[in-house]
Amino acid sequence: MNVVKLGQCEAVVWDLDGVLVDTEPDLKASFRAAARAVGYGELTEEQVSNRIGGGAKRALELIFGGEHAEYVEPALAHFKDYYPRHSAVHSVLYPDVKETLESLHGHVRFAVATAKIRTATLEILDTLGIIDLFDYIVTADDMTRMKPDPQSIQMVQARFGVAPESVVMIGDMATDIQAAHAAGSTGIGVTYGYGREEDIRAAGADLIISTPKEIIPLIR
Repeated sequence: MNVVKLGQCEAVVWDLDGVLVDTEPDLKASFRAAARAVGYGELTEEQVSNRIGGGAKRALELIFGGEHAEYVEPALAHFKDYYPRHSAVHSVLYPDVKETLESLHGHVRFAVATAKIRTATLEILDTLGIIDLFDYIVTADDMTRMKPDPQSIQMVQARFGVAPESVVMIGDMATDIQAAHAAGSTGIGVTYGYGREEDIRAAGADLIISTPKEIIPLIR
């Protein structure tokens, strides 16, 4: 266990999809719009389900598969144009997210580390009224390597000038936990997101929580 000691947490890094916000409805709609736009036709529910994590290109590669790989790049171009304008239509905050952020604001610095493109990330955070609660936002546009690589968390550590062991990463995927540990930080998994609890545990999560407010005692 590598849980940061009480009162010694200086920064919390939040994953976006599946941790702060339920973004799946708008992502599914945007994947479907991209497929139609490039002439593929309608996507099935199976094709668009469980495609969160790793970024849009990875999701489209899984959606089209090797048999229809020629659709990936044109669909990605359409997705990057369409999704930011439709990223906060049906997306909602998970319960207790805003209350937790507001409760801890000023006691610790907050960052977002997401594989989502910046335009969509900012649109979602702004529309849902929590963008001003974050001190730093790292998106796919800022990274050259995605989680489980620790780059995004290391960027936060460097930006805030804090020791790795004083940083907590909160995510819903095994890759979030792996990235946190590779960066020398605490990795906390959530059970309410898109990832599987057994995968998070297998990745060595230092703590498992079922609601964001469970982190409050770590900080206050």
